[in-house]
Amino acid sequence: MSFELTPRQKNVYDSVGELSRTIFKANAAKHDLDADTPRENLRALFDAGLNGLTISERMGGMGSGTAGKDPLLYLLAIEQTARGDLSTAQCFHIHCHGAHYVDQVGNDEQRERVLKPVLERGSLLNATGSEPGRTSRGLYKLVTAAERTDGGYIVNGLKNYATLGADVDYNLIFAGVANESPENGHLGILVPKDAAGFSVVPGSWNPIGMRGAHSPSLKLENCFVEDRNVVGELGIYPRQRWQARFHLSFAAQYLGATEGIFDLLCEYLPKRGTASDSYAQLRMGEIRIGIDSVRWLIYRAAWMWTQSDREAAELFSMCAKHRAIENAVIVMDKAAQIIGSSAFWADSPMSRMFRDLRIHTLHENLDKTAATLGKYYLGQPFDTTARL
Repeated sequence: MSFELTPRQKNVYDSVGELSRTIFKANAAKHDLDADTPRENLRALFDAGLNGLTISERMGGMGSGTAGKDPLLYLLAIEQTARGDLSTAQCFHIHCHGAHYVDQVGNDEQRERVLKPVLERGSLLNATGSEPGRTSRGLYKLVTAAERTDGGYIVNGLKNYATLGADVDYNLIFAGVANESPENGHLGILVPKDAAGFSVVPGSWNPIGMRGAHSPSLKLENCFVEDRNVVGELGIYPRQRWQARFHLSFAAQYLGATEGIFDLLCEYLPKRGTASDSYAQLRMGEIRIGIDSVRWLIYRAAWMWTQSDREAAELFSMCAKHRAIENAVIVMDKAAQIIGSSAFWADSPMSRMFRDLRIHTLHENLDKTAATLGKYYLGQPFDTTARL
């Protein structure tokens, strides 16, 4: 494992960092206020040639993603995006994973039809498994139901937290097939935005943080999905443990967001006149140490995905994610101690960054992540896809 970024990785890190500082950061307040998708930010990523980060090189993409040649490449882009705006990073994270899934699991016709527009005109993709009540039922016990019919499936249900759901040509949605077990009947489908019986629920996104990561609810009422829009075999998502492939991308978002807080502190504290304060210096040093410790856990975990031991990569990715969440909460606490209450007016950048990061760290379960690792080391049954 090399501790130096390759020229290609360094170029992505620097180019997205520049976009983050000059565009994403400037647009963040507007999208927070309006609670809408930062489309111009996502377009800037496309214009920079990054829409296909997680699409294979054979399709014209850059070959990143956990199943790609360079898993770290897209994580660097997400990390740097989060440094300027965490909501944009979540949108890009969702797009990258939706594109990667279709590239790896879809057939040739689907890749040509769905991924070419991503590469050529900036179309976006997503993936939505979440639905009301899933936390208590379990990851694969979906209420959204797909019933087999001639030429496809009739789908009924309600999905929530559908990031980019109102902005994509195809919503990649997961449902359960009747009379099958939750795992064996787990079905991935591409729902065209103009499909009969499909709708975006108005007014279904109004959180206190991550407002720019517009994630409305989606309703499917007797929605017919053709066989050509079924992605992969029944049960392939749980069988290949796809949920475990997302741990690192969340960790990269938390890393980037804490870097953004550190950037703001470096700018704000000298202006406040407290850069010479010993406690401010102590907290800044502690914050820097925490951020860098998280970075190298994530980068090592990304390297592990290029090795032969898939289980080890999944477990270490969970380790990196846990540390990223834990550190994010610590960074917010230490930053608040030294920046002062005047930095937290409701419309201030620090207030938005705190709201976004605290809400987003709740998306992943800190305790369940640690417990899964504990089960492994105690020789007990464990599941690396467990997250809620």
